[in-house]
Amino acid sequence: MPTQHDYETARALALDTLLKLDVESCCANAGLSLEPDSSGIKRVPIPYIGNTYTLTVQNETIFFDDASGPLKIPDQVLLLHYLITANGAPVKDKWITFREVPSGSFYYPAFVKRAIIPLVKCFGHAPEMLEKLSGTIGRIVELPGDKALKVLALPRVPVVLSLWKGDSEFPAEGNIYLDESVGSYLSTAEDVAYLASAVVYKIIGIARSM
Repeated sequence: MPTQHDYETARALALDTLLKLDVESCCANAGLSLEPDSSGIKRVPIPYIGNTYTLTVQNETIFFDDASGPLKIPDQVLLLHYLITANGAPVKDKWITFREVPSGSFYYPAFVKRAIIPLVKCFGHAPEMLEKLSGTIGRIVELPGDKALKVLALPRVPVVLSLWKGDSEFPAEGNIYLDESVGSYLSTAEDVAYLASAVVYKIIGIARSM
């Protein structure tokens, strides 16, 4: 698992990379808007799993504005990678599993531990809970499983959580599906795995507060 120092190093590298790019084009490719104010400061509102965080571009610096809410460093790294990677490809509405993401097979055991097991542990006994959550975040879709919840984790990056209810013979099962275009917005399996786990823990948090 990456350490705090690893994430801080990754953030610094991502910020440096983004500064060298045309930030306005990066935003357009990611489905975001760069909004200048009268002082010349530019802000980028980024919807992320039900909340909106603001990236500020001021002269030769880029930073996340704490006024929009605290954002953990790993999440900052993820959003920066999203801006850097996005190429504007359309969402295909064709679903793949994590194993089909480049290098996904290599990271699959960690992905199961970080995302699928917590999903099944919390909701496997009652997949219908996803329907209740759809009133707060995401919507129910027709995909493999007894219930499947589609969440727009980032603009143009949907994630689908699917569950099969267990019975006396078979344990509950779950899977997570990603749009075939995900590689056009997140270039590494690590980023995709982090995003999926962030979605899972977000809906677990919402469910526990209901």
